[in-house]
Amino acid sequence: MIFIVLFILTSCKEKEEFIMGYYPSAESEKVVEDLSPLEEYLEKKLNIKIKPFIATDYTSLIEGLCSGKIDGSFLSALPYVISKSKCKTKMIVTSLRKDGTIFYKTYFLVNLNKPYKNLYDLKGKTWGIPDIASTSGYLFPVLRMNELGLNPDKDFKKIQLNTHENVIIAVYNNEIDFGTIYSDARITLKEEYPDIFEKTKVIDSIGPIPNDGFVVSSRVNENLIKGLKEAFLSINSDTNILNRLKKYGWYGVVETNDSIYNLVEKLYFEVLKGK
Repeated sequence: MIFIVLFILTSCKEKEEFIMGYYPSAESEKVVEDLSPLEEYLEKKLNIKIKPFIATDYTSLIEGLCSGKIDGSFLSALPYVISKSKCKTKMIVTSLRKDGTIFYKTYFLVNLNKPYKNLYDLKGKTWGIPDIASTSGYLFPVLRMNELGLNPDKDFKKIQLNTHENVIIAVYNNEIDFGTIYSDARITLKEEYPDIFEKTKVIDSIGPIPNDGFVVSSRVNENLIKGLKEAFLSINSDTNILNRLKKYGWYGVVETNDSIYNLVEKLYFEVLKGK
């Protein structure tokens, strides 16, 4: 999933330059390398120089979008909803999953050697999350726990590990009892951990969750938005770029329907912000 990539427009008219940033990952340098063809692709389409930049967390992405330091960002649903409520950002395209849908799920992941069979078995255990602003890593897990009558704040020992990859590795190494990730983030670690699927298991899930997409700041002009949308939609016919994006859960790009994020917006205000 490439909720980790963002674009910072550092004065397009003067420098004609985008800074292409990344949400911090266990393999940030690898991600930058993997997606360098995307940078080149967008440079040609938009006639703007693109340079990489690694962000610190979701909060920095949201603050950047609202302050105007960041003009566009690949975001999952919850960070998008938060940024939209704060400064009227706009989702311009949405990704397609492998099955051709615009939805995915949260996975509750445990080590295969652990005896846990359901979420009730995890009461009092250590819960690893990627980020409190993560849609699949925190918001929907909280919803699932509430559905089961569990208290996400009192029934578990919560640890923020900053990335989905870090959560998976911690489960794999038995450093935490369970973690919550997007489905199926383990594929990004398959090369480094060939037995990642054999040593971990999913004991619960919740969804559907609307896919991540590309979000622009309210400060971005309509001409640039149009160019970005056209560039991203044309990726569907570029096999090289699309193959790079597939590793991060993007199997295609479609025009977005903002209404699919209404549920996430509702949950944000009722489940998280309402606390």
